[in-house]
Amino acid sequence: MDYYSLKMRASQQVGEGEQKHEQHISGAERIVSRDAVETVCSAMAHRAMTHSKGDPDFINIKIEKVKESDIQILKALPVTRIDVDTWQQGLDKAFELVGEAAAGIREKLPELLQATFPMRGAMLYDIATGTRLEPDQQRGVRATYMDALHSSTVDSCKNHFNEAIVLATKVANAPGMVAELCISDDPNYITGYVASKELGYVRIMKMKEMGDENGGRIFLFDSRKAKAEDCIEFLQKKKVLVEV
Repeated sequence: MDYYSLKMRASQQVGEGEQKHEQHISGAERIVSRDAVETVCSAMAHRAMTHSKGDPDFINIKIEKVKESDIQILKALPVTRIDVDTWQQGLDKAFELVGEAAAGIREKLPELLQATFPMRGAMLYDIATGTRLEPDQQRGVRATYMDALHSSTVDSCKNHFNEAIVLATKVANAPGMVAELCISDDPNYITGYVASKELGYVRIMKMKEMGDENGGRIFLFDSRKAKAEDCIEFLQKKKVLVEV
């Protein structure tokens, strides 16, 4: 059976003159069966038009055919949940968990996370050399072409948890990947996570203040275990369905 990869991106035009640029509002992607394409495209357009960040000036929906033989099936990471009283406690816990991946990284994480806030994608940070490996450091590296295995006929209503565990599972399986730290840029969603093959998917229920539009993602990579280009190739081009 053939599938279709659907991707939606919505943005606003902000600034004046030479400062004018497009600002990301919303994004979504799915891998669905042929008979679900129209329904999911409609749901994606609705999602773009009703985002808390405002009305978009541009909505792009891309539809691409995908062969079933090109898709890799992955089992979802096991899930744990950590409740905290404040977002500061949640952020400290996330830094603590990620800090176990490499000596000395804990102290660098606040600065690294801050640097991801304007990026559409993720920072790819090499713990072996202490350097960033994104080909475009303003844009970052994006993990794409993924969905939950049994959602090929379900519409595109927002499900933060489902989308996050699918993404975290794909990232954790990339060559050389050590761990991931993520905070959503949705101002109405304050839950974040830390993930790796060893930790599983760890939901931390408060990682920023309600209303905060900042969010970012760090992929911790080890160049002693794999080549950066192989990791990026997997993240950006490998088609994946996750058993959630």
